[in-house]
Amino acid sequence: MPTIPPPTRTSSALADRRARSAPSRRFEGAITTPGSGGDLPDQSVLPPPERPRRPVAVEIAAAILIVGGLTSLLSSLAAPGVVGLLFVAVNVLTVIVGVLVRRGRAWILAINVVAIALFLEVTALPSPYAVIFIVLDAIVLVALFRHRDWFFWTAEGAAEAA
Repeated sequence: MPTIPPPTRTSSALADRRARSAPSRRFEGAITTPGSGGDLPDQSVLPPPERPRRPVAVEIAAAILIVGGLTSLLSSLAAPGVVGLLFVAVNVLTVIVGVLVRRGRAWILAINVVAIALFLEVTALPSPYAVIFIVLDAIVLVALFRHRDWFFWTAEGAAEAA
């Protein structure tokens, strides 16, 4: 029958060292102390309200304003006289308003610019190009009216409502 050698001093010392170096997993996942030595945050203070996510219709409206304004700007550069300058001004303003709409600003300005652009495009109605932009501007106008509350959101108003 084979005999098992008695444990040597080196094997037990190695086992002791392993036991001491292995982290204890007894309290793993337990929250026992606050973060890096600081106090726990006051749970009675509400965090500041965050702005609601941008509605998809507003995102689409901003994209239509920016891309439509740039596209119309390229085509209106060839228009002669005062009418051409008016179209260029409206298209540049449309691009600027599209950026502002995307940031949640200038709702009234956006409504007015889109209404003026819609009126100017109705005057060019026999053109299929005008029909496309009339439909796109109507979509933008509906989206702006539909989500006007998102534009008027304020942190103070949200804190009062809570």
